[in-house]
Amino acid sequence: MNEKNSFWLVSQKIADVLWIIMIAVLPITSMPLIARLLGSDTVAAPAIVVVFFLMIIWFVPYIFRRGRMVKESIPLFVFVIIALAATVLSNFRIIPAYKGITYLSNSIEAFVTLLIGVVFFLVTSSYLKNEEKALLTLKVINWSGVVMLIWAGFQVVAWHGFGHYPGWMFDLQGLISSRVLYRQRVNGLALEPSWFAHQLNMIYLPIWLAATIKGVSVFKKRVWFLTFENFLLLAGIGALLLTLSRVGVLGFLLMFTFLLIKLHSFLVGKVLTLLEKRKNKEILSKQKHRWTVMISVLFIIFYLMIIAIGLFVFSRVDPRMETLFDFSVGKDNPLLSYFNELSFGERVVYWLAGWNVFAEHPILGVGLGNAGFYFPKAITPYGWNLIEVRRLVYRTSILLNVKSLWARLLAETGLVGFSVFCSWLFSLAKKFVKKSEAKKTMGGVFALAGIFVLYALLAEGFSIDSFAMPYMWIALGLAAADLNSLHAQGS
Repeated sequence: MNEKNSFWLVSQKIADVLWIIMIAVLPITSMPLIARLLGSDTVAAPAIVVVFFLMIIWFVPYIFRRGRMVKESIPLFVFVIIALAATVLSNFRIIPAYKGITYLSNSIEAFVTLLIGVVFFLVTSSYLKNEEKALLTLKVINWSGVVMLIWAGFQVVAWHGFGHYPGWMFDLQGLISSRVLYRQRVNGLALEPSWFAHQLNMIYLPIWLAATIKGVSVFKKRVWFLTFENFLLLAGIGALLLTLSRVGVLGFLLMFTFLLIKLHSFLVGKVLTLLEKRKNKEILSKQKHRWTVMISVLFIIFYLMIIAIGLFVFSRVDPRMETLFDFSVGKDNPLLSYFNELSFGERVVYWLAGWNVFAEHPILGVGLGNAGFYFPKAITPYGWNLIEVRRLVYRTSILLNVKSLWARLLAETGLVGFSVFCSWLFSLAKKFVKKSEAKKTMGGVFALAGIFVLYALLAEGFSIDSFAMPYMWIALGLAAADLNSLHAQGS
């Protein structure tokens, strides 16, 4: 065995350990120790440090050994180039001054966060090359999810059972998160409840839901007909609801859109078959089309009734949603007033500000990290009536952000960057649909989970705007990985 091969074997063994650690620490989003190391007060996931070592120890040697990356990486690289070009070109225009913040350092930091996300995707999609590693990954996701859900369960019992959190829970939360526990809302091991909902929607719930549908489990033993993943899915849904994250709940409901489309076609077909059996004759094609439309309309009405009931229950559970059904057109700017009464007005103001920045710079945007410099001019007149907006602008030294991935892409990379990013997601969707047809394989499970992630991302993209959050990148990387690819292993 020559020296190069021995080095490669050692790097692979180290990578196997680092991979397990990276997946295991995913529930932690903002550890104080990592925050001090990275100089970040928000996104400080230990997984960022681990993936850095994975890149140096395994991914770089893997590329030098002519290891292949998935072909869906190409549009992602194109997006990175466009984002870099937009950021560099922004230096040739006058950027508004804002509280002495230097736009150069801010742009560099924003571009580094994008590179962090890209590295998560590349390492994940390149590392996972066989069913054995995929099954091990599912095991680690399950057990890390168990720890996360148990801690969320402690929060539920402490607050809803005793009305307060004991001191030891605050101490433990302080070790793993930069923020404390929340009243009435669970945040697991994450920085805040919306981040907990984000990680559930972007990796845990999609994988557990996909494993449930595919009938795949890491354990052969079952309780009656229920698998380990079935229990985790139910517990995860409960935890998601207790975050009281409205975008999070919407994101999870969007996952079922894919299933609902398939279920709807199945139910309509079943009803038509029953009608044919009852009449003892086949329905003619014209009549079948008419019956299909009528049955579909009835089912859609039924779905809307369920949604209305769900919204009514939610309005009684979450105090912020009490005025959900109270909409008045007589107020100034009634739509923004309505969102403000739902405690959602500030976010909508930030989204609209991002849109206004895009409207002024539609081609390539203003460059990564620069949207906040344009906010004082871009914020709508109604937005200045909101206390939080005025407080952040006048009483803090931070640069405001868009609070939405979609609005940020438009504002900072323009229509060109937004289109390329969406084309990357579309290329992934095509691959996931094809791969998800596999029966009881881990590739099929992760591909189906990837479809769920893309659906949930439609909503989650209006809650999170950071590229450094690893969950979307890892989930999409797991789904995009070409399992059992011998050549791709660089052997």
